[in-house]
Amino acid sequence: MIASIVLTVVLLGTAAALTRRRRALSSGRSATGADRKALKTVALGLRTVAEGRAHSPHPMPEVHAVVYSHQQLTLRLIEADALAPAPWTADVSGKEWSVEPANLRRAGNRDTGRTHPYSLTVTLGRHRDDRVLVDLSQMSGTIALTGDDNDVLRLGQALITELVSGPVGLLATVVLVGTAASPPVTDGLGARSSRLHTAATRGEAMTCGPTEPSGSVASASAYRTPHIRHDRATAATRSHSRRLFVVTAAQFRNERWQDAPLRGTDTILVLGYIPNADWQLQINADGSLDTGRLGLPIDAHTAWLP
Repeated sequence: MIASIVLTVVLLGTAAALTRRRRALSSGRSATGADRKALKTVALGLRTVAEGRAHSPHPMPEVHAVVYSHQQLTLRLIEADALAPAPWTADVSGKEWSVEPANLRRAGNRDTGRTHPYSLTVTLGRHRDDRVLVDLSQMSGTIALTGDDNDVLRLGQALITELVSGPVGLLATVVLVGTAASPPVTDGLGARSSRLHTAATRGEAMTCGPTEPSGSVASASAYRTPHIRHDRATAATRSHSRRLFVVTAAQFRNERWQDAPLRGTDTILVLGYIPNADWQLQINADGSLDTGRLGLPIDAHTAWLP
C-alpha cells in the first residue's frame, strides 16, 4: 500500500514536471502565428509614434504600458500628452493613446524598416483577454523576478526569447552574464540571435552591444528611486539602442551589480530574490504575476500562456 502511494506521488510529480517542461518549451520558442502578428502590430505602433515625433519639438512619450487586443492597441502614458501623432488618437485625459490595428497597418506599410526607442518592450502576460507589455528600459533601478525557482527560470527564458527573436526589439541587446549564461538558463531559450550575447563577468558584460554616445554612462546607484525613468529621457533621444543584462541573484551580489557603470538606457534583470530591488515581479503558483509598484494586473504571465 505504501509502495503504491509512493509510486503514485512519483508519477504525479513526473507528470507535473513534464507539463512544466512542455509549457517552457512552448514559451521558449520564437513567437509564431497569432503571437507574431500581435508583436508585429505592437512594433509598428511604436514605430509610428517615433516617426510622428521625429521632426516634432515634442519629446517622445514615456510609456507605462502597452495593451494589445485584436480590436485596439493602447499606450498608457506616464505623463499626459494630448498631441498623439496620426493615426493615434489621445483620450480626454491625454494619458492613453489608441489606434485600431487596421488603421495602423495602412499608415505604417510605407516604411517598415524604421525602428523605435522602446526596443526593450516585452510581454509580461495577459489580463483578461488583453496582452500587456512593458518597456523594461523605462523602469529605473533593478528588476527582480521572484517566486518558485522553476517559474523564475521559465519566465526569464520567455522574456529573453521574445526580446531577441521578436519584431519589437530590433535594437535590443540581451547579455546573459556568468551563471545566467550557462545551463539551465540557455537550454530553455527558443532562439539564437545576434541580439543575444554572453559574458563571464560584469566587466566583460559592459563591453557588449553597440557603442553609446559619450556622456550617457551613470552608476546604477543613481537610479535607486523606483519610478518609470523620467531621468532617462535625454539619453533616449540620442540612441534607440538598449541593453538588458540578465544575472542570477548570486551573481548580482557577488559582483556588486548595484554599482555597475550602466549607460543611461541599460536595465538589469535579476533571476531570483535580492533585497531592496527597485522592482519586484512576483510569480504566483496559479500563473498570475504580482507586478508590485508597476501596478499592472497580470492574470497569466507569458511563460504560463498556452
